[in-house]
Amino acid sequence: MGIFFCKICQKECEGLNSLRSHSIQKHNISSEQIYIDYVLNGVKPTCECGCGKTTKFLSVGRGYSKFIQSHHNRVHGKNNFHKNPNTHQKAIETQKKNWKEGKYVGWWENKTPETLEKIEGIKEKLRNDKERGKKISKKLKGVPKTEMSKIKNSKSQKIRYKNNPKLKEDASIRRIKWLKSNLSNKKSKLESKFETILNLLNIKYEFQHEFQKRLFDFKIKDKNILIEVDGDFYHCNPNSKHSEVLYETQSLTKKNDNYKNTLCQNHGMILLRYWEKDINERPEWIISELKKELSL
Repeated sequence: MGIFFCKICQKECEGLNSLRSHSIQKHNISSEQIYIDYVLNGVKPTCECGCGKTTKFLSVGRGYSKFIQSHHNRVHGKNNFHKNPNTHQKAIETQKKNWKEGKYVGWWENKTPETLEKIEGIKEKLRNDKERGKKISKKLKGVPKTEMSKIKNSKSQKIRYKNNPKLKEDASIRRIKWLKSNLSNKKSKLESKFETILNLLNIKYEFQHEFQKRLFDFKIKDKNILIEVDGDFYHCNPNSKHSEVLYETQSLTKKNDNYKNTLCQNHGMILLRYWEKDINERPEWIISELKKELSL
């Protein structure tokens, strides 16, 4: 058994197990740390397959496992995956082939009510795992999505929203909140120019006003008047070289414009729209129109 002396208080202990009991009770030191300090001289063992990872601690009497689970297969004959990458790759290809030919069947393929409930539970758990979401976002930052991925994500979202309308409503609320916080101090050149005109006329306004889950560029205070300043390119100004809709982003912008127009009409709000071309080339006309609309 041997005699061991506690490195902290120098107490003499008969055997490692006696030292372990003393260290836990008096110094709050774990069994694993005792084993590392007194048996391994401070050096943790690693998996004997050569992967470099630390194995599982068993007990003071048994120490550490020799291998991480299943890694023992890596050091026997032809199955030495760690030292023979070709063998490893061959095994991967064989598994892919067997899955494709239906030789392997996953538990998730059994479409019983219990299995479907389990799958939904796993999906919900993953969706609510914020740390996992952050890691995925960080990993995929700057990586362009494939067209197939975009289509797949779009279909998946549509199904989720259809089955649970509240999800879409919550997503819309989060989007509005994010836009307001990120755009409140960031104005485009066009918005800044129009803001100069409003300040010149001493008009009180609110920038990025939320109305019926939509953001509008400006809201005139104490009046039911909203204002949008429309860029010629994205909104397709009919009196400019960008009058024709050529890109998807233009089509989506026009669709959003029509929705906002209808929204304001249905809720008794006046929506004024001013083109980029007019703001840049004839600001005096914009001033005249504002005076007329606001009865200044």
